[in-house]
Amino acid sequence: MKNKKDTFPSLTNELKFLIVCCQTNPFEEEIAFIQSFMQNNQSLITVASQHGILPVVYKSIKKQCPTQNIQHWQSAYQQIAHRNMLMTSELIKIIHLLQKNNIQALSFKGPTLSQSTYGDITLRQYGDIDILIQEKDRSRMVLLMKKHGYIPEIALKKETEETFFHCVNVLGFHHPRAMVHVEIHWALLSTNYAITWDEATLWTQTSQCTIGQYALPTLTPEALLLYLCTHSAKHLFERLEWICDIERSIRAHKTLNWEYLLLEAEKMGIRRILFLSLSLTQELFALKLPHDVEKLYTQDAIVTKLTQKIIRMHFCDISSKEKSPHSFFLLLAMRENVSDKLRFTYRALFSPKYDDFVFIQLPKKLSFLYLFIRPYRLIKKYYLTQK
Repeated sequence: MKNKKDTFPSLTNELKFLIVCCQTNPFEEEIAFIQSFMQNNQSLITVASQHGILPVVYKSIKKQCPTQNIQHWQSAYQQIAHRNMLMTSELIKIIHLLQKNNIQALSFKGPTLSQSTYGDITLRQYGDIDILIQEKDRSRMVLLMKKHGYIPEIALKKETEETFFHCVNVLGFHHPRAMVHVEIHWALLSTNYAITWDEATLWTQTSQCTIGQYALPTLTPEALLLYLCTHSAKHLFERLEWICDIERSIRAHKTLNWEYLLLEAEKMGIRRILFLSLSLTQELFALKLPHDVEKLYTQDAIVTKLTQKIIRMHFCDISSKEKSPHSFFLLLAMRENVSDKLRFTYRALFSPKYDDFVFIQLPKKLSFLYLFIRPYRLIKKYYLTQK
């Protein structure tokens, strides 16, 4: 990649190809690489889809390789585009429904992220609609979704609801007729990750994303970037899609308030997560960042080590790939504050998550048993289950 440091491990040719295709303005030698690599590799669709960047790659090869047969790419892209337009239409309906019922909601990820960062609702792969509401509106929202044909993906028992809503930040719904999946969030991240957002600011400082003739409420560019970084870190940056989202978001919002971002990240205890996200984005996509910001994260030796480790884990040849550490320890290394590390450790081991409620629903008076069910399921998953 451009300006690539020798200290970083080598990427596979497949990943180099995908990354170059995601470049907004590739160099001549990169265009030549796309053209030559396409001639001998017609099985890249699966890899591009796995990394969630098939639409962007398709648009790039369509432009750079006009004489090559890319019918399979076109077919895959058209399926994604059709699905995205269907979900966008449903998102607009839901937002209007909520506004009609005086429920404030923000659309994030999905269509609004695709439109605001890529300029096109068809240029991202997304499988569901994500909507953020305030916790006080949660019960009304659930009833409203059910009333309009949406079915919760987990049938909560009455005696379990209070514990579930206290521990989990999202509830999924599906609509058998509309054939879409909707996730209603009452917090951007689960408390299990020990990251506290300034909820008041989220709702008093919002932005809008215009799709066609509709203006949809969404996160501010700064809040969106912090969310994209934490969401990517939660998944260990294993897909190029998530790193590409960060890169495109920074490019799309040229007036980002970096001073505010750094202060907010420090207050939330995610300064290292922000720095790691920027380091990966610059390393893989050669993104130009403000000098003062770049200087801060390049001086953090832990960020450099984590960048190397993540690239080896997800994007390198098998011959150069070291054994991946347990995701828990990698997530722990991304936090700079001891108190956050301790809170994250406790909640990871003992606080019930969504899957624990799918496994068993306990009444409130027995909810303390989740303290034992959670570690039992972790031991079973990682040590007892035969792979």
